[in-house]
Amino acid sequence: MSIPSFDEETCENSSEHGTCYTFEPSDDVPASGRVFLDMAEHILHTDDGPQRRPKVVFRFFGLSVHGRWLGAPVSTASFFPNWVDHRPGVSMLSLGEPGHLVIDLGRVLAEQPAHIQQAVDSVVTALAQRFLTDLRVARYRHDQAAQRCESASRAHELAAMRKDITRLRYRRARLAADEADALLAAVRIKTHS
Repeated sequence: MSIPSFDEETCENSSEHGTCYTFEPSDDVPASGRVFLDMAEHILHTDDGPQRRPKVVFRFFGLSVHGRWLGAPVSTASFFPNWVDHRPGVSMLSLGEPGHLVIDLGRVLAEQPAHIQQAVDSVVTALAQRFLTDLRVARYRHDQAAQRCESASRAHELAAMRKDITRLRYRRARLAADEADALLAAVRIKTHS
């Protein structure tokens, strides 16, 4: 099956880990439009804890398939390692790990006839395979890990600051309690004399 021709326009999508493609119909896939692709992650829950894997978010603009105007639907393509999931998908490697892409066309496209879904699935699969290069996935993981580390550092600093504030409040409250105890003791002594 031939796929539509794609022109990448890296300047159009301003997200740090994204790009934009304009695609024209082919004989087998009569789909045209523009799509923004952005890197994302999905989480696999395993016995060893959560593991992150790449996902691509597709935001279509002016999507037309078989002459039917579909507007601006959103779809995703998620990479699943072979050891996790046995849902059908297109085989691929991500950072040397064998697996497959699982396509979610989204609510708008899922309500369309099968031939339209098949055409969009072909576009999403072809673009996801082109977009999910090892270098792009590795850069995204690096940046996300750095961002999570920065967030954790800020949360730690905030917790330390809150602990210092709480310690100061406790000292003040303890001092006020000691003063109140001394005042009560003095009043008792004075009233008993």
